[in-house]
Amino acid sequence: MKRFPFIRVGLIFAISPLLLAFVTSIFQGVSMWDEGSGSGGYIWLMMGTLPVGFVLIGIGLVRGIIRKLRK
Repeated sequence: MKRFPFIRVGLIFAISPLLLAFVTSIFQGVSMWDEGSGSGGYIWLMMGTLPVGFVLIGIGLVRGIIRKLRK
């Protein structure tokens, strides 16, 4: 069975709203920190994605430690 990359997926998921705000601000030509323009509104999604991302990272770290201890 192939291992699932919890740490990588958690990191990408945690910072995905920041990346989305950056990319959309390039196309709109406005600051990614300006919430009134629309691009900055994506950063508010981090209130949900950061905790979930950190849980995935924690699961990956615990699985890695358990795997090392079993060997």
